[in-house]
Amino acid sequence: MKKPFTPLAMLAVLVAFALVLFGCEGPAGSDGKDGKDGKDGTTGVLNLEGFAPNINCGSCHNPDIDTTYFLWARRYQWERSLHAYGGDLERNGPDCAGCHTTEGFIERWKNNFATQTVAPKSNPSPPGCFACHSPHSRGDFSLRSSNPVTLASTIVGYSAATFDYGKGNVCAQCHQPRSLNPRPDTSKYAASDTIVITSSRWYPHYGVQAQMLMGTGGFQFRGTAYENSGHTLNTAIKEEGCVACHMASQVYPPDLGAGRGGGHTMKIRYSSTEAATDTLFVLAGCNVSGCHGTGGFTKATLLASEKAIEDSLHSLFTLLRQRNWVTASGSINASTGNPLRISPAYRAGALYNYFFIEHDASRGMHNKKYTQALLNSSLQALRTP
Repeated sequence: MKKPFTPLAMLAVLVAFALVLFGCEGPAGSDGKDGKDGKDGTTGVLNLEGFAPNINCGSCHNPDIDTTYFLWARRYQWERSLHAYGGDLERNGPDCAGCHTTEGFIERWKNNFATQTVAPKSNPSPPGCFACHSPHSRGDFSLRSSNPVTLASTIVGYSAATFDYGKGNVCAQCHQPRSLNPRPDTSKYAASDTIVITSSRWYPHYGVQAQMLMGTGGFQFRGTAYENSGHTLNTAIKEEGCVACHMASQVYPPDLGAGRGGGHTMKIRYSSTEAATDTLFVLAGCNVSGCHGTGGFTKATLLASEKAIEDSLHSLFTLLRQRNWVTASGSINASTGNPLRISPAYRAGALYNYFFIEHDASRGMHNKKYTQALLNSSLQALRTP
């Protein structure tokens, strides 16, 4: 016969249950050693980067005024840059996302820029702060990479070139040519030599600025001498690259447009307000010792230099139109169903140079002597019977 369940036994059960339920504990022991850092987490889209030890968020994200890195000022500038609103963000497929999106650029960096191809990016962001910098993992705003960049040749007969312009090397990771088919050939001068172009995009991309600065990448006709401007070998530009001119700081006074040009806008040409149609220039990076000197380069000087290049470029466009190689809107008059055939094939170098110079978009300022020589030789090639 079972013994009855006494009140004392019931109390013992309730006490045991309470100990389990409420977790009564004794005094806490001393902390153990820190474990090893875990692996970066994933979102299913992009591996997140880790955080630097002892990083102090308040150094950048403080409730008053950030005077360490001026993040708000740089964000304001970046929002007015072509990186923010003109970077063709919709180019987020495998062949383009590596430069047109922040996520793609980070993927290329993690692979040591071994390839341009990346995984396609859903809901991408334009090239912004985290493309060039990794402040949370480094604790500062140093560049992700300043290693020299190999620029592939898009012309038969020319070798790849090494771009090594300090901080500008990170820019050259994207501002470089893409592959081209068929490639123009500097040896095809026979009347029977023909190049067949089947694409209206027969040019080495829009990002040819690295090539133009170092004086390579253009089609050089035989019998013509080509030389470079002072920018190509200037000591300051060799150390700072694109940063020296495009990211020069504006100060008050006398530059009232601080925040609209220079800095992280990366604009040398800008307007004073959102609605203004005036044209102003950031010349702070030009008028320094070792370059043009104090006051050595003015808006008038720059405009006159630009006009000489623009006049020659317009003359070249007129000759290309007369041959029906380009359309009135400025695209190459070629397609798979309507190929463009050029004989002798070397003359296609004039068509190539037109787009190389136009897409450089500096109006010759990156390398005026080289640009003018390419224009002069291209005009001569088309005018020769």
